[in-house]
Amino acid sequence: MKVLFVITGLFPGGAEKIVLEMVRSLLKAGHQTAVVSLQKEPQQGVRTIVDQLEQLGVRPYFLDLSGFRFFRIFSLLRIIRTEAPDIVHSHLMHANLAARLIRLFSRFTLVNTIHIAERRTNLKVRLLFWLDRLSFRLADVCTAVSSAAARFHEQRCGLPEGSVRVIYNGSDPVRPKSPADIVAMKRQWGLDHADKIIGSVGRLDYQKGYDLFLMSLPCLAQLIPAGEHWAILLIGDGPEREKLAKQAAVIEQNFPMLRIVLPGYLPDAAAWLPVLDLFVMPSRYEGFGLTLTEALSFGIPALCSPADSLPELCAWSPKNTLTADFTGPDLTEVYRKALLLPKLPGKLFRSTGQMTDEYLTLYQEFLQNRRRQDK
Repeated sequence: MKVLFVITGLFPGGAEKIVLEMVRSLLKAGHQTAVVSLQKEPQQGVRTIVDQLEQLGVRPYFLDLSGFRFFRIFSLLRIIRTEAPDIVHSHLMHANLAARLIRLFSRFTLVNTIHIAERRTNLKVRLLFWLDRLSFRLADVCTAVSSAAARFHEQRCGLPEGSVRVIYNGSDPVRPKSPADIVAMKRQWGLDHADKIIGSVGRLDYQKGYDLFLMSLPCLAQLIPAGEHWAILLIGDGPEREKLAKQAAVIEQNFPMLRIVLPGYLPDAAAWLPVLDLFVMPSRYEGFGLTLTEALSFGIPALCSPADSLPELCAWSPKNTLTADFTGPDLTEVYRKALLLPKLPGKLFRSTGQMTDEYLTLYQEFLQNRRRQDK
């Protein structure tokens, strides 16, 4: 079987990582793959996904649809005809819509996947949902990475419940950094004397709610014992990094027992999760929460917002997770409870292989339907 993946971009992110791992699993199982990005090729420093795809022998296509280059969307039609895949599997809303448009000009089996419960309400997002509803039947099947994301998308598009199938994301065990590497990095980050480290891994933008987390730190500061120094570690990069850095500087000035570190993007960020005593995910909206499952795979206790899919994931590991609204006026008691959560033996939510097998079953189902129709 040959599967062609279409995705909005190949910059570091959860959906992009899922495509990479599916490519890896499919190749290992003897299938063929190709990958198309609607956006331009990432530059050095953020090429992790692209580099790993190329190491697997898959050189992605980049359409670079930015600005007034929308006409390049028809390059996707040429690529599909050249690659001749059995399945076209698109990920994220822009790629889903692009693949549906091209399906008006060519016959192929199309699987769409929704990765986020997109709660923005600006004109552009409203237009995208309108186009999604209008073109929904052009896909053979639409899946979502969580039940919450599926139901939200159905409601936003005015679709009957059950229109979107659920196939949860999977991930394989993350190999943690060695104790020596952790000691060295703590020293580099200025955390070698921190009595406790609380933090997260994620994209620094509005959706992820890290501004809400920083706003809540005065509540956390009340719980720091006299003479101790705690650290906040936010690994990642994004459009709100400068804003968050300014916010962090003010907090550090007012609460000298807290140190806040934003080390930026790290290609192996998940491998550093074991340095945390408490993982925090304060998202405003969320399709899945891959870094949460990675933290729980190490048994790290987690405090999450109740956004969309996060309660689903926390219910899978209820003994060391807690959900709370980060917009609340006083989170002191929430932090008190979170700090009492135990560290447990790690366990996977589900493996990449399990996820891929579920998609393969889906692919086969629709390929068989197509063969029957062709007879």
